[in-house]
Amino acid sequence: MKLWDNYKKELKIASRGFYFYMEILTAVILLAALLLFVPAEPTSVSEELLFVDGPAAALEQMLVQTPGEAGQYVRAEDTKVRLRPMDITYYNEQTGQQTDLSFDDKKTLELETWEYYNAATGMQEKTLYIAPSLNDMLRLAQTKKWYATTVQIGEDGLPSYKLLLFGSESDRYQNLISAVMGAGNTPALQQAVQDQPVETLGQDTALDNRQSFMPLAVVIMNGLMGMLVVISYLIIDKSSGLIRAMALTPMHTRSYLMSKVLVVLTTSLISSLVVTIPIMGTQPNYLLFIPTAALVSMVASMFGLWLASFFADIKSAYGIIFLMMLLLIIPALSNILPGFAPLWIRLMPTYPMLQAVKETLLKTPDTGYVLLVGGGMIVVSGLLLWLSERRYRKLLGV
Repeated sequence: MKLWDNYKKELKIASRGFYFYMEILTAVILLAALLLFVPAEPTSVSEELLFVDGPAAALEQMLVQTPGEAGQYVRAEDTKVRLRPMDITYYNEQTGQQTDLSFDDKKTLELETWEYYNAATGMQEKTLYIAPSLNDMLRLAQTKKWYATTVQIGEDGLPSYKLLLFGSESDRYQNLISAVMGAGNTPALQQAVQDQPVETLGQDTALDNRQSFMPLAVVIMNGLMGMLVVISYLIIDKSSGLIRAMALTPMHTRSYLMSKVLVVLTTSLISSLVVTIPIMGTQPNYLLFIPTAALVSMVASMFGLWLASFFADIKSAYGIIFLMMLLLIIPALSNILPGFAPLWIRLMPTYPMLQAVKETLLKTPDTGYVLLVGGGMIVVSGLLLWLSERRYRKLLGV
């Protein structure tokens, strides 16, 4: 009861200050940013350049009649591009011939432009620019860094392709391009795709583009910001002499520290739900998500308790606080770049927190992993509370 009474008193006091609302305000701003500026499906529009060595009717026939069920090209407004003087050297991989070109003029081209839309999603996937000549194609590719292709219409009416590369591509990529672009390889490639065995490992449980930010929101915003808030509470109490005054009361040190943690835990959970419910809807297992988010906030707050015991004022603490936050944010790279998770990142404490929160957001979470990480956070929280209590008892002389 003493802890509960102290928690209510601390909650009332904290609600009158700025730090109490900082996390909730940050959550509202983050929610607005995700809803307004982050699409649920990633939009990536590639830009390509094409020069057709043949009649213009052949080009239009290729673009209009090619798509089938995959999608279609739609004529768009012409695109203006300014060209500057430049020197270009390019090589013919088939003949080994080197060609050196020098252009001294400046000019503006209006490029015929086509946009490609996926039939299934209706999303634009490609913008295609048509160069009026081979030299213009070379200059445009050099200026805009667009991949460019030359299409030559033969006497039989069939097209042949030459792809312009920049020379920085790897050998594997060049070999892949040669295999795909080579007409003679097409039947073999199609047969290889058909013969490739495919094994379904499980249901598709991936988060969409917007939802993938949620583990970062819970761990980085609520966990690490909660650490910053609890440090601020403790240092303000130390600098004002409130902690030493508390030592003269019957209140237990552990009760005092836990009341601070519970106040931060309250705002962190509210902040987590403010962002999670509108973005995730009913998909997450909230019976698993809420305790996991609470434990993330608790272990971060306990670490903040221990860290705050080493500083007398907020100014001397900020350098170390932000250094620690910067280090603990590093595992977020594995969430942004899923293929990047070296051992040294997986050993950092925020990595399993991110993975555990992510699991609770999936339709079919790995409950065993979440419980394992949760158990680890409980053990670490208890250890940090014990260390913090020893530190504050020593500082207070009790």
